[in-house]
Amino acid sequence: MTISIDEADPCAAAANLRQIYVRLVAGEGAMEVRFRAGSNGVERSVTYHRAHPDRLLAVIRGFEEQCAQLQGRGPRRFALGTGGMR
Repeated sequence: MTISIDEADPCAAAANLRQIYVRLVAGEGAMEVRFRAGSNGVERSVTYHRAHPDRLLAVIRGFEEQCAQLQGRGPRRFALGTGGMR
């Protein structure tokens, strides 16, 4: 399966790539993703396999961060608790 992604819209790109990620984790075969960027339409192609879905997840997180910035939200951050006192 091949899917085209427009890098100018990171929110839509993240949503489409998340669907691809779910399919890969579910056991479907390789997925080819074509990225289009810029006004001149430069295109690049990447094939993701079940063996390395973590690489795709890293790309998804990058698009999600870009989307959050466009919507005025800060980046996702996680903090570890120290256990607290009772």
